[in-house]
Amino acid sequence: MTPLTTPSLAQLINRAARALARDADCALTPLGLRYAQVPVLALLHEGMELTQKELAEATGIEQPSMAQLLTRMDRDGLVRRKPNPRDARSQTIALAHGTGARLNDARDRLAALDSRAVAGFTTEEIDTLKHLLTRLGDNLDRRKDAITNQ
Repeated sequence: MTPLTTPSLAQLINRAARALARDADCALTPLGLRYAQVPVLALLHEGMELTQKELAEATGIEQPSMAQLLTRMDRDGLVRRKPNPRDARSQTIALAHGTGARLNDARDRLAALDSRAVAGFTTEEIDTLKHLLTRLGDNLDRRKDAITNQ
């Protein structure tokens, strides 16, 4: 039996994820950005205009959380909303003018954080870690789908 003081796999992953999110927020704050905004900004940076629902589905963020995130991003001038030409009941979200320039700096800062996070790892270890985390996420996503389809 595992002692209660030994962290579980879930606890170790959670600790690493929280540390990465915390450090990413610190790295992005001077740019007026938050780590939680990065998936949305990355999608919109490709020149896409998406609805809130499309952004939620593409990023895996729940609709209510996406609504709050987009409201803050709109307030902070990071995105702009406009009527959806395909559906008058909704709006499309696009990157606000000037936001794209900050994303290149953000990308560099997050790449530096990734490098710091795996300092001392070999290339093979990094590849293995990516592979294992991808499989872990896929396993959890399949389980989530099975639960929601019951």
